[in-house]
Amino acid sequence: MKRLLLSIILGLSCTQFHAQKTELLECGTDELMRKHYERFPEQKAQDDAFNLELSKLIKSGKLASKINKNQVYEIPVVVHVVGDGSAIGTVNNKSDADIIAWINYTNGVFSGSSSSGMSSSSAILPVKFVFAKISPNCTTTNGINRINASHLPKYVSGGVNNDNTTNAVAASEITALGMWDTSKYYNIYVVKKLTSNSGGLNGFAYYPGGSNDYSFMSTSASAVNAQTLAHEFGHALGLRHTHEGFNDSTGACPTNTDCTLQGDLVCDTEPMKSLYHSSVPHTCQTGQINPCTSLTYAGGERNVMSYTYCFRDLFTPGQSDRATAQLLQYRQSLINSPVAGATTPNNAVSLTTACVPTTITNPGNFNIGITSVKFGSINNYSPNYKAAANNFYENFTGTYCLGVSKTTIPSGTSTSLTVAPGTSNPHIIKVYIDYNNDGQFNETTELVLNQSNIANGSTASASVTPPSNAVVNTALRMRVIGEYNGTAVTSCSTPKYGQVEDYSVIITPRTLATKNVTENQTVISQTENTVDIKSDIKITSLVIYDASGRMLVNQNNLKATELTIPINAKNIVVIVKATQENGKVITKKLKF
Repeated sequence: MKRLLLSIILGLSCTQFHAQKTELLECGTDELMRKHYERFPEQKAQDDAFNLELSKLIKSGKLASKINKNQVYEIPVVVHVVGDGSAIGTVNNKSDADIIAWINYTNGVFSGSSSSGMSSSSAILPVKFVFAKISPNCTTTNGINRINASHLPKYVSGGVNNDNTTNAVAASEITALGMWDTSKYYNIYVVKKLTSNSGGLNGFAYYPGGSNDYSFMSTSASAVNAQTLAHEFGHALGLRHTHEGFNDSTGACPTNTDCTLQGDLVCDTEPMKSLYHSSVPHTCQTGQINPCTSLTYAGGERNVMSYTYCFRDLFTPGQSDRATAQLLQYRQSLINSPVAGATTPNNAVSLTTACVPTTITNPGNFNIGITSVKFGSINNYSPNYKAAANNFYENFTGTYCLGVSKTTIPSGTSTSLTVAPGTSNPHIIKVYIDYNNDGQFNETTELVLNQSNIANGSTASASVTPPSNAVVNTALRMRVIGEYNGTAVTSCSTPKYGQVEDYSVIITPRTLATKNVTENQTVISQTENTVDIKSDIKITSLVIYDASGRMLVNQNNLKATELTIPINAKNIVVIVKATQENGKVITKKLKF
């Protein structure tokens, strides 16, 4: 996790906006996440670990100084308007124009625009919602998906209530009617009514990095002049309520001895109570004393992430930095999603037929599988196995349009392969390439990655060098498997808890080097059982593989112009990869 972080690194008062709407209904995220963490404690541990890393970066002063303040990240969204049978354009089935205006208004909240009621002193959240242009079935879309839930009597009468479905439906009943790939789209559901045991809700959203990722909004809060969507997506970027840690029962203020690890985890927001649940008058508290600081409120009462009777018109720089760090850690799939563009990736290919799984042994929601594959041009994000999606096998070839799933790599040169596991549980990751294109995967010569005990937040990786006898200039099948750690896995085994994904690879031919080759003042030669290197420029590292990709030699921190490396084998082809101190990489094949 630290390595990923290092790669990321290495006022207007309520009376002035009296025409703006002050939203008094609550947000359901706190209770939602409490229950979610009880069900998936490993995700709570992941969240805590990342927040600890952020705490260290904040205290060292590195976080704010290394974030690109000028970058705005586009987040492709799909808004599911969940109708109750009412006509389009009515309050419970809003028109496209209403939804577009609402999203535009929310983007103004993120950007600190005065047209969205934001204070000139507000920090910017560096995100912008863009409507998806490509649907999951590869057709064009305006990013608004209409779901008719009139066949659900409880929805028609009571809307959505996860706590009590006697006279309402659970959110899962709505998402089952339509959810677009959460690794490509941020799903927003607009429902007629949203409640919980505590009463009416404006909305809720999940924190990032977990197995669930979407937002629900009541139709009353899904409008221009409402800050609720910005509030909820703040949660989706890891921001907490400003009153986090407030004890509703005792009225005690949040503990604030370490502002990076307590309260809302942000140091430039003042500790405060929920103004909905305190004894203060139910009016805007601007100019009043904050009982948690004994000072006049310093903007917390107007913060977008607060419970307040003021109009919310403020984010702080600390909130912006924390949201950006969470965005870069957990939302690379959305940042890199191709669905915001009008051009679909071309993955058209014809592959030799191979075995494919037809079922899964234990179809539960264990969040096991594959979430990311990067190899050459392949850069594809996908959700791990979900029972509702039944996605135990994903064929990301041919007509697939939601990511790049094919690549061309050179023969005789290594290409980096990286695979990210599902969001819960330790994994075993295996990758095969059908080098001889016979429709089968040899467990020895065609297994290019095999790593166990890969945890969420980590990746499995390998350097892949095609053997000299690999079929070239032909699309070959690459199979990626993510399974629960300890499970017996072969290329054709039926998934037990996880997933199988297929991609395509084309290998281009490379001329075999002669025994003595001069290139850029570097000579790589051989004797009967050694590789000999002479260079005018110092060699800093050396890697030697055999034709199957097995590493024979790996030497770093070299500063030599002459090297002699023993090779204790016969009748093999080796690939020699020498890196000079100027960064130039010399790669040669030699046959022993």
